Order: sequence, then C-alpha cells, then structure tokens
Amino acid sequence: MRFRVGVVLALLLAPWQAATPAWAQRAASPPAASGGAASQGTNQGANQGSGQGSAQQRAAQDREALIVNELGLGLRELYIAPAGSVEPGPDRLGQDTLPTGASLRVGLGRQRLCLFDVRAVLADGSAEEKRGVDLCRNSRVTFGDPTAPLREAQVVNDTDLTMREFYAMPSAVPGRGAANRGPDRLGADMVGPEATFTLRLGRARECLYDMTAVYEDDTLEEKRRVDLCRRSRVVFGDSTIPWREVEVVNGTQRTLRSLYAAPLPAPGAAAPAPPATAEEREERWGPDRLGQITVGAGETFRLRLRRQSCQADLRVVYNDEQAEEKNAVDLCSGAKVVFDGGGIQRQPERAFTLVNRHGAPVQELYASSVDDTDWGDDRLPGGPLERGGRFEVTLRAGCEVDLRVVFGNGGAEERRGVNICDNGLIVVRPGWTLAERLDQGAGAIEQGPPREGSVRFRNSGPAPLVELYVDAAGAPRGADRLGATVLGRGETLDFQPPEGVGCTGHLRAVFRNGLEIDRPDFALCSGTEVPLP
Repeated sequence: MRFRVGVVLALLLAPWQAATPAWAQRAASPPAASGGAASQGTNQGANQGSGQGSAQQRAAQDREALIVNELGLGLRELYIAPAGSVEPGPDRLGQDTLPTGASLRVGLGRQRLCLFDVRAVLADGSAEEKRGVDLCRNSRVTFGDPTAPLREAQVVNDTDLTMREFYAMPSAVPGRGAANRGPDRLGADMVGPEATFTLRLGRARECLYDMTAVYEDDTLEEKRRVDLCRRSRVVFGDSTIPWREVEVVNGTQRTLRSLYAAPLPAPGAAAPAPPATAEEREERWGPDRLGQITVGAGETFRLRLRRQSCQADLRVVYNDEQAEEKNAVDLCSGAKVVFDGGGIQRQPERAFTLVNRHGAPVQELYASSVDDTDWGDDRLPGGPLERGGRFEVTLRAGCEVDLRVVFGNGGAEERRGVNICDNGLIVVRPGWTLAERLDQGAGAIEQGPPREGSVRFRNSGPAPLVELYVDAAGAPRGADRLGATVLGRGETLDFQPPEGVGCTGHLRAVFRNGLEIDRPDFALCSGTEVPLP
C-alpha cells in the first residue's frame, strides 16, 4: 500500500519539477561541499544587477533619483520615465525650479524597474537628456560638468528695431541645418533698440558659437563662429550707419496710437518700384515705432532711426483709426514734425438718391457708415420728404451704410449694410427693408449736373475702375481714393477735391484690365462730367 501511494505521489510531482525554472531548482538544491556559499551569493548578485531584463524576478522596492544640476543654468522642467517610454510623464518640478549647483531627491514609488530616461529642460529652453540610467546601481544623476567654465556674453542691439528672438548654438554641432537654431534664448522677453541683454549659456567648454537675431520686422542678422572665450560682448547692427532723430508732436486732441517710418532711398540710389498691392503698401511702412506706448494730445515722441538717407515718410494712426501721413520728412534738419490732423485721409464723398414711395412723408432720414456707433445727424435739414419726392444724400463713408427713416407718427424702418456704390437709387416703399432690389418703382429719374466745386467721373473704359489716386501737384502717389469701391463700366462718381489738394491735382486711374491713365494737371472743381479714360 505504501508502495502504491509513493508511485502516485511521484507521478503527481513529476510535471511540477519539469516546469520549475532552472534558477529555482539551483536555489533549492543544497550547496556543494566546497565554494557553495560563494556560488550562491554570486548568483543572487547577478540577479539583482541583471538590469531591466529580470524585472519580473525582482521584488518591488522604493526607488528614487537624486538630481544634481551642474549645468550653470536653472532647470525649469524635469521628467523621469521608464527607459524607452513614449510619454515623458509628468513634470517633476511643477511650478518650482532647480537652481544651478542645487540637488533634488525625486521619489519614484515602489518599482521593479532599474533603467530610466531622465530629461531636463533648462531656463533658456534648451534640453539635456540621459537615457537608460540604472538607478538600482546609483541613484545620483548629475547634469553638467562642474569643472567647465560658465559661459555668457553681453549682446548689444545697436539697431533701431526691437529684437524679438535670439538663438545661439555651438558652431561644432554636427549635422545642424540653418533651420535648427536651437531654443529662443529670449523666451517671452524682447530687446529694444540700443538695449543690452546678458546671454547665459551655462557651463560649457565650447568657445565658438553661431548666433542669430530676429527683429520685429522678421529680418535676420547672423554671426558665425563668434569666439566667446576671447570676447564677451557681441554687437548686432551696423555702427557705420548714422542715427537720425526727429521729435514728433501730436498736435491733435486724439491719442496717437501708432507711428511708422518708411525709408527713402539715399542720394544717388535707385528708387524702388512702387508697391503694387495693398499688402505691399502696408508692409512698406514696417513695424510700429511706438511699440506698447501711446502719445496723448499735445505730447511728443523722439523718433530715432538708423538711416543713410535724411528723408523718410512718416505715418501715424490715431485711436479712432484715422491715419495721417507726411512725405519726405527731413530727419536731419532738427525741426519738429507736427501731426495736427490736417492730413487725415478721409473717406471720399458718396451720393445716393432716395425716393419716397411709402404711404406717408419721411420726417427724418439717417445714413451712416456701418462702422459708426451712432446714426449721426438728420439728413433732411429742409423738412420732410413728401410721398413721391426725391432727395440726394451726400456723405463721407465707405460703400456700405446703414439707413433709417422715421415717419411723422414716430414709426421707423431700418436697413443695414446697404451698398450705395452698387445702389445709387433707393426707393423707400412697403417691404423695402427686405426687398431684393432697392430701385424698383422709382419712375424716370434724370441725373442732375455735378455739384459746384466737384467733378463727376464716368467710367467709359472697357473694364471696371479699381484704383483712383488724386494728389497735389508734384507730390508722390498717396492713398487710393476709391478704397473698397469699384466703379463699374458706365457708372459715375461725383468727386470733391480732397483736403490739401486744391482744384488742380495729379490724377492717376487704374482699371482692372491693367490699363492706367496719368493726368498731371487735372481740374477737380470744373463741375462737369469727365469720361475716363
């Protein structure tokens, strides 16, 4: 009976012994007579130091890392994740920083793993990484070499533009293309004209650096292989270009919000081609020279520019979006430049005819630009517009206006966004606020002569008229007087001379098919209709 039980137990235990790993069988077997203890200790030590491959065989232990910063710059972010992880994990510093020369213990909790990837982000945005660090052997992780010297430089912005970005990388970095300039060393800061900032590169043995400055107008300036071991002051800008200064005076009751300065060619230099599009005309002015400041009524601002030429075109924008320009300002005369609002570019005068086909007289009429915040004054100063009556309304505005009519009983009707460039005739009748066409039911209308002191342009050309320039005799081309208006074939536009131009001006017109006309001495107050071209 005992024999049968023994056979059964042997048969039951045989599969378990076959499935037992070799390391478990060796651990369970008695040590050899000589060297057994040493052999067993060697195996256990090999197991504990076997790294990531034997993680399942090792008991979980509290794991930590001692991070030492010897980079010469503070750390703003720190990431510790298992080796080979796709995600870096949480920032271990959170809202804190780790100054240079300091250390930090980071608890990682109970872990079976030994190998970790450690990534540090420095205060200047650059990063340092250590991959596959064995924290079971040594929990101390040191970033940087404390024996390397601290490398820094004074960077001088000797230009008239704000430096928006700055990059510095060792010149010996292999495989680095022009687009890979490293982190922006300024971060959220900027360096104004004639200002200096300290470039801190941390502990480094390299001496040669490639540097790139990016200015507010997106222009670049590069310096290659700057030896910071020999000189610690790096100047950006051309000191051979003289400084030009002028005092700009705000002589209006508005607040001056922006100031632009477009350079003119130096004496003897070829004049650049005039801007062809509205975008090019806007880019010509360059950056806002006021930056974040404003110039109140009666206040002054000293404008400093690096220019070979003494002349520049100046443009200011007020807080009500009105703009004023002064051309060919002499920056070398020492005279003040006063912006008094006399040169503000105003909207051209536009006219439309209103016909009352409603059942009652129109007591009041209001018409204002869609950008205005109020209706303005009543456009019927001579009394109500009787039923069947016609009245021509003239106003300075863009093509799109808002209309409001008020009847004698106080009732009012409004229509928003009426394009008076496309609708020169508007019939007020029941349902006009929603009508597809605004000129229906007006009856025959004969267009009267142009107003005294103005001229009526008629587009007799083969294509729409898209740009119209009217400037004082001898002055350079100014703003497009049509703006967003397009004068279609056969259409007319009553035009009054702009302020500062007078009754004789320089007329230039551009059609959509590319045709241009140029009439230097054009009569603007003739009171007649003039076909173009």
